[in-house]
Amino acid sequence: MNPVPFTVKLYGGLGECQGLLQDEGANITIEFQKVDSLAGVLKSGIRKVSIPLKELISVTLTKGWLGTSWMGVTIVLQAARIETLKDIPGMSHGRVEFSVARKNRDAAEKFVADLHQEDLSAEDE
Repeated sequence: MNPVPFTVKLYGGLGECQGLLQDEGANITIEFQKVDSLAGVLKSGIRKVSIPLKELISVTLTKGWLGTSWMGVTIVLQAARIETLKDIPGMSHGRVEFSVARKNRDAAEKFVADLHQEDLSAEDE
């Protein structure tokens, strides 16, 4: 298991979703809570959503400006159906982008690489 801390900006920057992405074999588990960006005191309850890998079209890692990762990276989940990611804050058109801080960049790269390796192993069987 390789947990990756993330944030997703919400409500035009007035709030954000903070959480952890975890690879649990056949599923990606997303544990999160919403927090206001102003004082950080208003918090929602913690939610946990499990997404079956077979329902995702892609899991990609994108770098920032000019292909650099010095400010962090983004993990992008794209589903074939909106229903798959409907409970994830910040989802739009069956896609959600998780911002990962620079200090967690290596964990994000390993998370995506491990998922792709599992996908290749499943195809070989």
